[in-house]
Amino acid sequence: MWRAIVIALVVAIAAVAVAACGEPEPEGPPTFAAEPEMTVEELRPYSAVFTTSLGRMTFNLVPQEAPRAVNSFLFLAQEGYYDGMTVHRVVPGVLVETGDPTGTGTGDPGYTFEIEPPQQPYRRGDLVMANSGAPNSNGSRFYILLSDVSEDELPANATIFARVKENHTPSQTTLDKIGGVALGGDSAPLEEVTVQTVQINFGCLPSMTIYSGC
Repeated sequence: MWRAIVIALVVAIAAVAVAACGEPEPEGPPTFAAEPEMTVEELRPYSAVFTTSLGRMTFNLVPQEAPRAVNSFLFLAQEGYYDGMTVHRVVPGVLVETGDPTGTGTGDPGYTFEIEPPQQPYRRGDLVMANSGAPNSNGSRFYILLSDVSEDELPANATIFARVKENHTPSQTTLDKIGGVALGGDSAPLEEVTVQTVQINFGCLPSMTIYSGC
């Protein structure tokens, strides 16, 4: 009988503890103490496939132009950092902004790094790092450009780290869908738009041969 009483007390205490604590809060994206070690190979043709709630887009990364930005993006993507990230701002005809775990336009992955000035004009479908205007303020936030953009619309020092796959109709269609969503007063989509997954594809270096599977 005493055994039954003890078991009943343990169950009751556990129930009270669960009720007091409630459901465990979901974990957010991870944060990191420092910029990742450089592992990017500037001659390797990397690409990234974004699966979004409105379709898919494929981008070719440009490590020869922005090695640090590409290296950081590759690291975060492979960590699953961008999976489930929301599009938190749309400027119609100009850009889409995502990559912020807080959805406020101020979040970062726990580190920032040097801005690499663009080597080409801003074009529709470019992936461009967002920064605060201060040195070394690249992080995880980035823009997807909806059109060719002048330096009057985007600062001249924003790092371009990828370009949309050329003549790829599904990417262009998805870009148009995201750029055309209905917006609230804060430029946020009224209906949630998410980057569901980012898949990285590692192309072959020029020195590789068919014998290595390339």
